[in-house]
Amino acid sequence: MDTLIREARQCAICTNVTTYTCVHPRVPEGDLDLDHRPYALSIVALPYWVQQCGTCRYCAADVRLAPATARDVVKSTAYLAFLNDVGYPFLAREYLAAAHLCRMTTQYAAAGWHALRAAWKCEDMSHPMAGYCRTQATEAFSMALQHGDAATPAPYEVALILADLQRRSGDAAQALAHAADAETAAGTDAQRQWVTQLRSAVATGTRTRLARALTR
Repeated sequence: MDTLIREARQCAICTNVTTYTCVHPRVPEGDLDLDHRPYALSIVALPYWVQQCGTCRYCAADVRLAPATARDVVKSTAYLAFLNDVGYPFLAREYLAAAHLCRMTTQYAAAGWHALRAAWKCEDMSHPMAGYCRTQATEAFSMALQHGDAATPAPYEVALILADLQRRSGDAAQALAHAADAETAAGTDAQRQWVTQLRSAVATGTRTRLARALTR
């Protein structure tokens, strides 16, 4: 399970100090969905994987850290539109704002994770914008690959995540294409089993969550 600890952190944008509940993750690989969502109890940490400064509204995984151009993005109309859009759950808005900031500062892999977590929040609430969030995550992870973002997950993982995002969005062809990439990059029997599991779900039209099951 994740460990939750209260910590005072100073915002890198405006220097305001706020106490946040911070996550120190310890999630075994077998406790993940295909798209890396923690299964079972670890998902209680979802509200704490993003922090928002109460003064300048900077959203990030850690408000103590910010790229040089983040200050301008935080003030932009597009960034504030995500935070103010009541058409999304509040937590999803924070994640989407953080994702937008990361894309504007060329942190594409981080943008992908933020958008993916916004999708998880929408799914928890059966919110119709989960599909939009998954599309944002797909685009961000694809850009991370295109631009050689050093923070991009390992080739197998990013291919499996993209395949699962496309499966859940209903794009079977793209899901199978990414599944083929994942199979090529797979290095263990477990990883190959997860690709088989995903292909079976695509074949049956299953679009719900899938845990990383193993055949014993």
